[in-house]
Amino acid sequence: MSEDFDIDGISDFDSQLDLTIYANQEELVREVSAQALQVIEDRLLSHGIFHLVLTGGTLGNAISASLVSTWNQAPEMYSGLQIWWSDERFVASDSDERNAYPLHGKLLNSNITVHESIASDSGKSISDAVIDYQSALDDVVIDLNILGLGPDGHVASLFPGTADLDDERDIFAITDSPKPPSARISFTMNFINQGREVWIVAAGESKADAVAKIIEGDTSIPASYVSAVERTRLMLDQAAFLAD
Repeated sequence: MSEDFDIDGISDFDSQLDLTIYANQEELVREVSAQALQVIEDRLLSHGIFHLVLTGGTLGNAISASLVSTWNQAPEMYSGLQIWWSDERFVASDSDERNAYPLHGKLLNSNITVHESIASDSGKSISDAVIDYQSALDDVVIDLNILGLGPDGHVASLFPGTADLDDERDIFAITDSPKPPSARISFTMNFINQGREVWIVAAGESKADAVAKIIEGDTSIPASYVSAVERTRLMLDQAAFLAD
């Protein structure tokens, strides 16, 4: 069972934020995956290409695993689907800390193109990783960006008090992240907000404070600045919305 809301005037933007609440994390994962697949399939049918951005963390990894399972069950489908990540940890390529890790050796659908950033064991620097990822993203319009939400209100690797939310670049490097690992590359808020749709997903009581700040338009957290070109969604489980 889900509940839908429209919230106007959030985060100093004139757009609407669509809020949907699901019973628990399992339902949230199932619905985010199913709805994402529908959006992907519809646009692939009409345009032949779809740029999807995934996220890490416990919830993001569960969504990625759910999507991979469906993609593998239909190996003849999803030609034109391009996969990206809004941020990535600059660690070894086989590290389970990488946000792309849930796809490693598990995505078997050869019709899908995966764009993973350079890892720390590549022999290249984090600056090289930024340049390489930026080059791959040139002229790309993101169709759907699924963003996780940190308890502190961060999205991607844009952390409160440290992120330059006015940065006009698309990608940047972080070498002193307040959350380990310290070295990362990340989308800027500028690039996040160029996407057609952005879905912020959150589960569990630990996210309730950040969720409340988004709903209230509290601009002390980066997540309150997310505003996609066409549609911005906040998709939660009850614990993230109703925690005491």
